[in-house]
Amino acid sequence: MAAIPLKRRAEQGPAHDEARLLKAAAAGEPAAVRWLLDDVAPTVFGFLYARVGADREVAEDLLQETLLEVVKSAQDFRGDSSVSTWMCAIARRRLARHYERERKAAVVESRLRLVSDGAETTQALERRDEVARALGRLPAMHRQVLVLKYLDQQSVQQIGAELGRSPVQIQSLLQRAREGLKRELAADDE
Repeated sequence: MAAIPLKRRAEQGPAHDEARLLKAAAAGEPAAVRWLLDDVAPTVFGFLYARVGADREVAEDLLQETLLEVVKSAQDFRGDSSVSTWMCAIARRRLARHYERERKAAVVESRLRLVSDGAETTQALERRDEVARALGRLPAMHRQVLVLKYLDQQSVQQIGAELGRSPVQIQSLLQRAREGLKRELAADDE
């Protein structure tokens, strides 16, 4: 990392130093990476930790996601704020995505619970319970595409847009998921 003379550093201000350090960290310069991890990341971790109910694992995962985004976006940092403030803004977006994922998982889970309206027969309730258990044993992606397709009644194109996959990939996932569900249901019948 090229040293900036002290006089020029003072003229450029701390924001310029942070911008320079951030870009150097993104380039993999060891001293700048240490600065990012030792001086800035703990502030962002504290920001996340307080917002995820003191769940250390979740806060650490979100911090890692934030750091990856910071490295990718380092060239976009303009120095209008401190690096920690800028990183907390990125962390806030990661946190929003995290809560959105949790919300979607809760919605899917709630749709898989049995709700009796009194009109269903015991046999129908038992079959729905079998299907719910079989779905629970499928890989998460298979379970998700089946729920989106058959419970949410989304088209293949809508599912692809939501999951960031092509319609061909979604068709393939649906096929494997249906086969997996059939196998799980057959295993229950044995």
